[in-house]
Amino acid sequence: VFQSYALFPHLNVYENVAFGLKLMGVRGKELDDKVQEGLRTVGLSKFATRKPAELSGGQQQRVSLARSMVMEPKVLLLDEPLSNLDARLRLEMRTELQRVQKESGVTMIFVTHDQVEALAMADRIIVMLDGHIEQIGTPEDIYNRPVSDFVADFVGFENVFALEDRKLKTATGTVELSGTPPLDTKGLAWRPSMVSLGSGPFEGTIRGTSFAGGTREYLLDTPLGPIKAECDASLPAHEFGSVLKFDLPVSQAAPLSRVGSL
Repeated sequence: VFQSYALFPHLNVYENVAFGLKLMGVRGKELDDKVQEGLRTVGLSKFATRKPAELSGGQQQRVSLARSMVMEPKVLLLDEPLSNLDARLRLEMRTELQRVQKESGVTMIFVTHDQVEALAMADRIIVMLDGHIEQIGTPEDIYNRPVSDFVADFVGFENVFALEDRKLKTATGTVELSGTPPLDTKGLAWRPSMVSLGSGPFEGTIRGTSFAGGTREYLLDTPLGPIKAECDASLPAHEFGSVLKFDLPVSQAAPLSRVGSL
């Protein structure tokens, strides 16, 4: 299933879905049955005579999916199939792909750069960097227990540090933490929500602030480097330019076994 859909513009929906089957020598009633079943699977039975130019992006992607599914593959490869769709259609197609996968049982290998998409759809995720596997695991493993700085950054740990002698390694030297990192840990990573604001051994100047509905986000300029933090929006807001104490609790951090990927 191609990112660009790769539909034949001069063929209608039925003919596009039938194309691969015809190349395999399928003809007559068997061909018609397979195509009709493919169109029913993706909810496009009423669109069989339309040309691709008469369809929305989401409908075109469904035609592309049906064209592949009718071939009864053992493995279905999807190359960033939702990247050309707007946010609402992406959500709809994610649901559609999950439904088709559960009903057909076919193994799908889904390539995406969108971490939300990967976490929402996958039974198992493989995070890759420069052609090498960084981590394999369930969505929960990847999201909560990243093993490298690259994976941590990919799943939203925006404060990532290497360790040296169990101290934070910064551009200006090493810094003691208020807790002790686990042995053999090469780095620590904190999500913005894991940063403790209002008290602690560190302080920084607020250089950016934004309201995000239920939370308020801050960018702090600190001796450790830039720190991203967030807190409940119901708490009093801190002013731009004010100095704010904070802590990086070791107990909240994700321990990393590899650093230097970024």
